[in-house]
Amino acid sequence: MFLSAAPDLLSFQRQTRLTSDLKARLEITSREAVTGRREDIASVVSGDVGSIHLLQKAVDDIEQDGRINALSEARLDLMSSSLSAIRGVIGSLDTLALSSISTPNIFGLGTIAQQAEANLRSTMSLIGTTQGNRKLFSGDATDQIPLARADKLLDDVRTIMQAGPDPASIETALDFYFDDPLGGFATDIYKGGEGNAPPSFLADGSKIEFSVRADDQALRDTMRGLAVLATAQSTGYDITGNEFNAVFTGGAASVSKGKGGIIKLEGGLGIYSGLLENATEQQSAERLTIGQALNGITGRDQFEAAAELKQLEIQLQASYLITARLANLNLTNFIR
Repeated sequence: MFLSAAPDLLSFQRQTRLTSDLKARLEITSREAVTGRREDIASVVSGDVGSIHLLQKAVDDIEQDGRINALSEARLDLMSSSLSAIRGVIGSLDTLALSSISTPNIFGLGTIAQQAEANLRSTMSLIGTTQGNRKLFSGDATDQIPLARADKLLDDVRTIMQAGPDPASIETALDFYFDDPLGGFATDIYKGGEGNAPPSFLADGSKIEFSVRADDQALRDTMRGLAVLATAQSTGYDITGNEFNAVFTGGAASVSKGKGGIIKLEGGLGIYSGLLENATEQQSAERLTIGQALNGITGRDQFEAAAELKQLEIQLQASYLITARLANLNLTNFIR
């Protein structure tokens, strides 16, 4: 009988390859047990990897649209909240002003003037609301503050009050200042862009417009009315006379008009918020459907993977043992 002291080289190499394959499979199964996704996608789809890429792209596109929608929704919420806060700041000042002028006295009118000035400053501050570095009411000039300081507006309106020979002249001067493109508000107070902020687009191609700017008519009417109430006594008219009454009630009417316009602006933003909510719900449904289809193809049951992982560990331990014995096979050990 022929005895060889050398190990069976062929068996040893075969066992080594088997051990290496088991280690590779163990690593793959370990990742699949954690991620719940198959590593070798090509074998699952018989080489048709393109279809998987298309499904994954659809999921990625939906997620990207979702991020854009979330930013748009946050922007709309901030703008709507700012407008609502302006209405809250003004409260019933217009009604209180009309009540105070019915029985005018210096103390009552002075209180209204102080409230109007404070409300004007708060209103202009709220119009300066930002989202990150974006000024929300500056139109397409999102890096610019929307309005100059409240002191500048008050000084300009006070000058109009002092220069006007009669209520009709004051009203005309206020119309030019606040409503004419060459008036003081457009040239000195509004600092934003002439165009609207860029819109956001939904997946169906519809647009979400951010068209509310600091120079919107409703906001101009509001600031005009507050400024008039704050500076009306600068006219020098007798507070019990018809001239002062005309100027003061005109300011209260402008505040009321502005409040009504702000409610309409909020309604417009609310419509866009509804569109975004519907789009988000639709995208969630699409994401779920496509995700289920993708997971059905590429998904791996994690419990199944864990069970296979345990079995592979046992096989690998046995393979290590056999390999070690083959490596240690020699004539001396054989005789023993």
